[in-house]
Amino acid sequence: MATQWNSLEIATLAVEALTPLTVAGLGIFIARASSRIEQVQWANQTVVTRRLDIFAQLAPGLNQLLCFATFVGGWKEIQPRQAIALKRQLDETMYANKVLFSDPLFAAYQHFMTTLFAMYASTDADAHLRAPTHSQWGDRRHMPWWQDSMTQLFSTTNTVSVDVIQAAYDQLTQQFRAELYVPHQAQPLLVNKP
Repeated sequence: MATQWNSLEIATLAVEALTPLTVAGLGIFIARASSRIEQVQWANQTVVTRRLDIFAQLAPGLNQLLCFATFVGGWKEIQPRQAIALKRQLDETMYANKVLFSDPLFAAYQHFMTTLFAMYASTDADAHLRAPTHSQWGDRRHMPWWQDSMTQLFSTTNTVSVDVIQAAYDQLTQQFRAELYVPHQAQPLLVNKP
């Protein structure tokens, strides 16, 4: 005699049949998610590697501009026209790679440059230098390379102090630190502020 299937037996049979399918579906979902995570990690690693390459190109020029403007390091060897040429080179690199950096880093870069240079001060001319011509650490006008015509390269009404220049540079370096995931010595892991 044929036995009749009760609802418990049907449910048990359905669960037994669906369990391998559920496990297979979950495995496929996890494999795809894992693959996506690996792709994102690879892309992030590639971007950070490229950022490091760009930073290696920018860092010496940014440091030279800081030395020039704050009368430290090799400031005596950097002439005003060289500082202006450095700005152009740095701008070219930074603007060409803008897509690889965050908006806050690019804003910090622009802030540093507008701190050092009076942009659009005149048409058909270079940006004027906002750095002082002299400080307690020296006077550019006493350098052997100085020519009186170089005075025209400096802004006469829009100069900034060495401290303001240093603060803008520090802000830029903090943004680079965040973009390159470089931790502080006192902080083992980089913590981004919201």
